[in-house]
Amino acid sequence: MMRTVNLQLPLACHTPRSTRYSSRASLRLKCSASSSATDKYKPDWAGDDFLSKVVNSAINFKPLYEGVMKPMARNTLINTAEKNGVSWMGNVEKLEATPEVYEKFEEIKARDGAVEYPDYYEVPFHAYSEGNLCWQAAFEAEPATYSMALRVWPKEEIAWDAAQDRLRNSYTDCIVQHVEKYGLQQPKSIVDAGCSVGISTRAIHDVFPEANILGLDLSPYMLAVAAHRDETQFPTPGSGTRQWKHGLAEATGLPDSSTDLVSLAFMCHELPTAATRAVVKEAARILRPGGVLVLCDNNPKSPVIQNLPPVLFTLMKSTEPYSDEYYLLDFEALLVEQGFGDVHTEPSDPRHRTVLGTRI
Repeated sequence: MMRTVNLQLPLACHTPRSTRYSSRASLRLKCSASSSATDKYKPDWAGDDFLSKVVNSAINFKPLYEGVMKPMARNTLINTAEKNGVSWMGNVEKLEATPEVYEKFEEIKARDGAVEYPDYYEVPFHAYSEGNLCWQAAFEAEPATYSMALRVWPKEEIAWDAAQDRLRNSYTDCIVQHVEKYGLQQPKSIVDAGCSVGISTRAIHDVFPEANILGLDLSPYMLAVAAHRDETQFPTPGSGTRQWKHGLAEATGLPDSSTDLVSLAFMCHELPTAATRAVVKEAARILRPGGVLVLCDNNPKSPVIQNLPPVLFTLMKSTEPYSDEYYLLDFEALLVEQGFGDVHTEPSDPRHRTVLGTRI
């Protein structure tokens, strides 16, 4: 019988990867070895292609979206989680009943002040009518993330925690390899923009435990869960500090040339092109020369992404309002345009790519 996991308990898989850092170069596979890419630069169901327009028309038919697509997209993630031992509803109920989470929310709002949300953020995301600006999205973010990782390797018999660890390692391995290849200094100051509930932030901090890391997000609900987890489950792995800030990735308020690494993990597909350009421009401003910008997201050239069944790509598009813009944007060209060198893309797992560049 499959074990059901309470996410509020310490996770067995969450061993700080810093303990493996010194020897990881000899143990890991290249982060680009986990997937191949096609010659097509994007899937047919994204962008301006005919198929994409047909799918968009179906999504824009509100009765179909609200009555069929939205609940199907949500149930797909929930079912994936539950059948693999993640207690989706159980953990949501426990967070709902935790007063400290709401206290963290009030602390964050009082400390960081009012934030004016851009129009692109106040739209439905991920089958939530209020997008990321609600408790439901924040309370379900962890099991949804674990479900997403499981769907990267659907044909493998893999535990949810092992899938999550593999997903995050594939991203952080690319960062480590970039730093080593180009002879860069170990980052001491890191910004994880679009950090959500802090899963990506903690994964990066495990690899660079002496760094001071800032998790930045527009959702105070997500940040409240992240801060609560820090206090109850995930202490910092080394001498570095970990902080959370409510704010915009395109206007961080940080000083010029003040950080060594900016991470955008699974964020850019949730942005319109103009916002993505603004975020990359801001990253270039706050990075020191020799600092690294790294982003991980869906890989338009992935055979898996390009060959998704119609039901799956329709459901995926229905919950991601900026998919078409994301798949049409040339990220390598954008980084070069904003003053980055040594720009390259690695297919870090079967579905995702990692794009990296060094601030010149």
